[in-house]
Amino acid sequence: GKFDYILLETTGLADPGNIATMLWSNEELGSDIRLDGIVTMVDSKNLRIQLDEKVPEGQTMNEAQKQIAFADRIVLNKTDLVKPDELEDIERIVLDINGTAKVSKSAFAKVDLDSILNIGAYADIDPANLSFAAAKGHDAHGHHHIDKNISTIALSAPVRMKWPAVDEWIQELLWDSRVPGSSAEASQSPGMEMLRLKALLLAADFAPVGSEQKISRATVVVQGVREMYDSFVVPEKKASKDSDAMQTCESLYKIVLIGRCLPKEELRSSWESLLQKAAV
Repeated sequence: GKFDYILLETTGLADPGNIATMLWSNEELGSDIRLDGIVTMVDSKNLRIQLDEKVPEGQTMNEAQKQIAFADRIVLNKTDLVKPDELEDIERIVLDINGTAKVSKSAFAKVDLDSILNIGAYADIDPANLSFAAAKGHDAHGHHHIDKNISTIALSAPVRMKWPAVDEWIQELLWDSRVPGSSAEASQSPGMEMLRLKALLLAADFAPVGSEQKISRATVVVQGVREMYDSFVVPEKKASKDSDAMQTCESLYKIVLIGRCLPKEELRSSWESLLQKAAV
């Protein structure tokens, strides 16, 4: 028989981003297995120490930084060992690194399984589950966490855009590791490293992966891990369910980037140029 669910515990030794890209790139696995989400359990008592640990040779971040940045759900554990004001600061640290993750709290690792299983972070295309889009209207400023080079930036997308132009922008950002629309020399940002990309966009002439047929008007979800990304359409029956709220809430549509040493002003300028060029 088939497995209902597979849990991979990476502990502190593995990079969750590598597992996510492996599941996406392996066609044999992908036919039977889908990535549901990445859950990170944070040691609230020792997080500051862990974030300040030495970065391994040849890498740009330590494991604690990576696991928070890649997470779709974050559980702040050992809440019984920290004071309430300290716990609030820990949560701000986490959200400064990853402004898109849903955060919950626990003691003795007691967690509501419904909050971490079947979350559909990569496959569920119900806009209601994309809480980052409704809740994050600005950048995380990095005032609280130790490595201020790791941050989140949210770029608003209040208009419908031609998908080929958007797709090209994303490819240039993820594949070429540079600010889209600039020359290779001018757009180099020392140490820039893209970790996650999430987006909810209004698209025109959207072409699903592996299909030559274009959809004239679609609501599109984009998920990316490092240089890999996927895009898919919100089904009409799901989109229509929230259509009134979505049409009256321009801030719902945006692209969110999580990375290291992000040149925020250059990225914002590049995205604004794209909005002007690709709007329909």
